[in-house]
Amino acid sequence: MPLKLICIFILGTCFHIWSMWLNDILKVADSFAYLQMGYFLQGFSQEGLGNGWFGFLYSLPIAFVNIFVGHDFLSAKIVNIILFNISAVLLYKISLKFLSKNWSYFVLTLFFLSPTLLHFNIHILSENIYIPLFLFLILKILSYAKSQNTQDTILLAVIVACMYLTRAEAFIYILSIFGFSLYLMKSQRLSPKEFCKYGSIFLLAFFVCISPYIYHLHTLTGEWGLTNKWASNLRQAELRGTKKLDDSGFERAVAELTADKHHLIAGFAGGMKYDAPRIEWSLVSFIKNDPSGFIERFLTNQQKLYSRNIPEIFLWKSPKLYLSNDSRFGSNIIFLGFSLFPLLILLYGTVQIYSKQRDFFFLSLSFFIPASVFFTLFFTLNRYFLIFLPLLLVAFVYWLQELQKQKNIMWSTTVSLILVGNILWVLLLSNSVYISTEKTKDSYYKLKKEAGSWLRENHDGNILDINILERFPIATYYSGSKNRWITPYETEINHIVEYANYNDIKYLVVDTMDFLTYRPFLSKLLENTPNQMSKIQEFKNQENQKVILYEFQK
Repeated sequence: MPLKLICIFILGTCFHIWSMWLNDILKVADSFAYLQMGYFLQGFSQEGLGNGWFGFLYSLPIAFVNIFVGHDFLSAKIVNIILFNISAVLLYKISLKFLSKNWSYFVLTLFFLSPTLLHFNIHILSENIYIPLFLFLILKILSYAKSQNTQDTILLAVIVACMYLTRAEAFIYILSIFGFSLYLMKSQRLSPKEFCKYGSIFLLAFFVCISPYIYHLHTLTGEWGLTNKWASNLRQAELRGTKKLDDSGFERAVAELTADKHHLIAGFAGGMKYDAPRIEWSLVSFIKNDPSGFIERFLTNQQKLYSRNIPEIFLWKSPKLYLSNDSRFGSNIIFLGFSLFPLLILLYGTVQIYSKQRDFFFLSLSFFIPASVFFTLFFTLNRYFLIFLPLLLVAFVYWLQELQKQKNIMWSTTVSLILVGNILWVLLLSNSVYISTEKTKDSYYKLKKEAGSWLRENHDGNILDINILERFPIATYYSGSKNRWITPYETEINHIVEYANYNDIKYLVVDTMDFLTYRPFLSKLLENTPNQMSKIQEFKNQENQKVILYEFQK
C-alpha cells in the first residue's frame, strides 16, 4: 500500500478520533433509539428490531462491539470510526475508476476533512452505516455495468435491502437500479430479455431479504407496507406549511394527541413503543386535499434543496459567515465569493463528468433524481442528501484533474494549486467554526445528564423499565431507562396527565428549551403544579438554564 495512502488514513482517522471529544454527552434524540435497539439486540429481544421509525441495522454492530466494551456510547463511537474508514476505502476504489492515484488521494483528503461528514461521524446516527452501504452499492453497480450476472444482481438486492433495514426510505432506490438498467439497455449493454430476467431476480431477492422485517412491522402495527412513517410525514408536511416550513409543524406532527387523549395521533418518534391508532391517509388524498399547496410546498423545497441543502452539505457553514458580519474575515463580498467558488468548480466538474464519464454521470443521476423528488414532496433536510457528498467530491476533483491536462502546463498547474488551496481553506475554516461552536451546547446537555443521573440514584426499584416523559430523551438515557415516551404537543396540562396515567408513565422531564421552543405551554407548570403531579427536583446552571423533574401521582 502506498505510503501517501497510509498517511492519509492515519492522519484522517486520528483527526476523527480526536474530534470525538466534541460529543462526550448524548446530544441527539435519534441516538437514544439506536442505543436502545442495540441494548435489546444484545439481549436477543424482538424489541431490538424497533418500531419501524428507525431501522435496526446500525444498532447491530453497536450491540456486537458493546459485548466486549461494555459501554454503548463508547461502542457506538468505535463503530463509527471503523465504518468511516470502510467508507474511505470504498470511495478510494470508486475514485480510481475515474481519477489518477494522486487525485484519488486528494478525494480522500477532502473526505476526511469534510466538516459535514465529521459532524455525523462523531454523533450516533445511521448515516455512519448508510454511507458505506451506498458507496458499496455504487461500486458494485459500476462493475455490473460492464458485465451482468445473477450473483451480482442478488448482491445488489442484498445491499439495497441492508440500506432499507437502516433507513426505510431507501426503498426508493429500487427505482434508481431500474433507471440505470434502462440506461444500460439503451447503450446496448443489456438486452430487454436480460433486463426482465435480472430485474425479476433483483426484486425477488430484495423482498426475500426484507420479508421477516415486514412481518415484524405487521405484527406490531397490524398493517402491511414498506414503511409506517407515511401518516406522520404527511402530517408533518401539512403542519409545516408551504412557505415557512417551520419546525413547529414537526413537533406537533410527532406528538399530538388523539381525541381520547390516550395515544399519539400519527407520530411516534424513534424508540417509543408503537401505540398510535391507524390513520387512513394516503399521498393521493393528501394531494387532492390541497393541490395548489402541494405544488407550492414542492417548489419551495426544490428551491431550498439547491440554494441551501446542497451548499451546506458540500461546504457546511462557511457561506453563513458572510452573513455574520464578522470582521475577522475582511470584505464580506470577497469572503463569500471565496467560500462559494468551490460550488462553481463542482458545477463545471459535473459538466466534465457528463461529457467524458457517462456511466458515472447517469448512475449518480439515477439515484439523485428519485431522492430530489421524493424528499421534497414533504420537507427537505440536509441528511437526506448526505450520501451524495462523496460523489460530489469525485466530480469536483475530476475537473481539477482535467484542468491539469491542459497544454499550458505552467498555467494549468498554477490554477489547479489555487483551486486545491481554495477548497482546503474553506473546509479547514468550516471545521474551525464547527469545532468552536459544537462544545458551546454542552452546558444544557450536562444539566440533562445531571437530572438523569439523579433519577438513577434516587428511584426506588429497577429503573430499566420505568417510563419517563421527555421531549429529547437525554435525561432518560442517563437515568438508565430503556423506554422512551415523548411529551405530547398539547396545550392542556390535564391532558398530559391523562396520557401519562393511561400509559403508566412515572416521571416528566421539562427544561428551558421546552419552555422557549419545543413545548412552550409547559411553562404553565412554573406557575402552578397540578394536584396529580409533584415537583421532585430542579437543576440549574450559571446560564440560567433549568431542568425540572415531576412525578405523576395516581
